[in-house]
Amino acid sequence: MTIKEVEERTSLSRSIVRFYEKEKLIEPSRNESNGYRDYSESDVENIKKIAYLRTLGISIEDIRNIISEKVTLQETLERQNEVLKSQITDLNKAKLMCEKMLEEENISYEKLQVEQYVTELQDYWKDNQAVFKLDSVSFLYIWGSMPTWTTITSLCLIIGCLSYSKLPIEIPVQWSDGVATSLVNKNWIFIYPVICIIIRYLLKPFIYVKLQMNNHYGEIITEYLTNYLCFTVLSIEIFSILFTFKVVKSIVVLLFVNTVVFIGLLVVGLTKMDLRGKGFL
Repeated sequence: MTIKEVEERTSLSRSIVRFYEKEKLIEPSRNESNGYRDYSESDVENIKKIAYLRTLGISIEDIRNIISEKVTLQETLERQNEVLKSQITDLNKAKLMCEKMLEEENISYEKLQVEQYVTELQDYWKDNQAVFKLDSVSFLYIWGSMPTWTTITSLCLIIGCLSYSKLPIEIPVQWSDGVATSLVNKNWIFIYPVICIIIRYLLKPFIYVKLQMNNHYGEIITEYLTNYLCFTVLSIEIFSILFTFKVVKSIVVLLFVNTVVFIGLLVVGLTKMDLRGKGFL
């Protein structure tokens, strides 16, 4: 059957079905006559099973392990049940605290006394470490913000303007072993901020779709990667100028450091967010 028929049979969108395919959770055959995917009844049932398990908060990786028989469904459900119990306990505690606070007349931020509701602050903070883990990744929000992109793009333009009069007629845009292999007119220096604009307004939507993460964190990661690409453009612009004046010779080290630092910070941030445990991955 066609993907349109699968949508009708499962009541799930095409993008979700494609995502499961991309994650290798289902592998439909191909129609030899036209090359299109040919979904079987088994594929339809698997899609419904996967979608149902996702609604229980079970991660894609756990579902993959179930399908490949690395773990059993029962083991996964037992583990997820404990996770949900813990989350429910935490939510009930928060609910009781809210109700207790609402018993006060005209409660306000100015009059709030934390010690009135919490006897042992140190233990209370320790019990709520999951919340502070999210707070500790504020760098992701800062780096993935519009002001950051604006700053990077502005720097590209400012650096281009300040260096333009001092640049030779032609500047390098490709290098190999410390030697310029391709030269362009120095007006090219103003292409870098244009590239930043293209990345944000044309490439960014494409990145978001490719991430297949229709949630708040998907937006943050998309913004992060967008600004990372723009930062790389800024780095290349600076390198081009420094190379022209024979201050540096190799761009490989620069790009490697950029990648290690910012991808490393992204990984740390995602780990702290514990997305897998929350069922987003």
